[in-house]
Amino acid sequence: APRGSVTDVRHEGMRGLFDGSLCLYVHTNDARAITEAVHFKRDLGIERMAIVGGYDAYLVADLLRENDVAVMLQSVHSLPRFADDDVDLPFKLPKLLMDEGLTVALQVDKRMTEMNSRNLPFYAGTARAYGLTEEQAIQALTRNPARILGIDHQVGTLERGKVATMFLSEGDALDMRTNSLTHAWIEGRDIDLDNRQRQLYRKFQTKYGAEVLDAPR
Repeated sequence: APRGSVTDVRHEGMRGLFDGSLCLYVHTNDARAITEAVHFKRDLGIERMAIVGGYDAYLVADLLRENDVAVMLQSVHSLPRFADDDVDLPFKLPKLLMDEGLTVALQVDKRMTEMNSRNLPFYAGTARAYGLTEEQAIQALTRNPARILGIDHQVGTLERGKVATMFLSEGDALDMRTNSLTHAWIEGRDIDLDNRQRQLYRKFQTKYGAEVLDAPR
């Protein structure tokens, strides 16, 4: 900037929207609002945009694909928004959008986000049961969100040179019946998987005796 000029920090903070270094996240489920957001992106020359929520995105999928707008679907385990929707429409949305060639990620940006984060793998499992392939379901949790966030050069896939952030499960990680996390690493650091629930189990197992806690109910 010229000497003595004043920088508008509000505008400066948005500079990355026009050079592709930042992504604009628009939180909406409504088809009309999604359409307006895409027109806004196109008119202002914004490089990257993602719709967060996106329940009605399948109704305007062509517009989203033509303008390279990704969708971050909210809780797959939800009831339909409208009374005349298919009861299983929320479960089918990932397939409907991926079949249209859209980049789709699954996320839990809704009520009780922290608690529901543990169910995120099972959202992908449900989407798999309703049409996604195994690879597509995994990509909705790994590669696709990394691409949307602009960090896919570091994480999102298992490749030489990328950050070692991953986990191991004894069973199917997308199936709540067999998911059993055994190891996890973040940037190569081994993560302690112990938690308060396990600590309390051990505490009261010692207090009351394993034969009581392990008895069939």
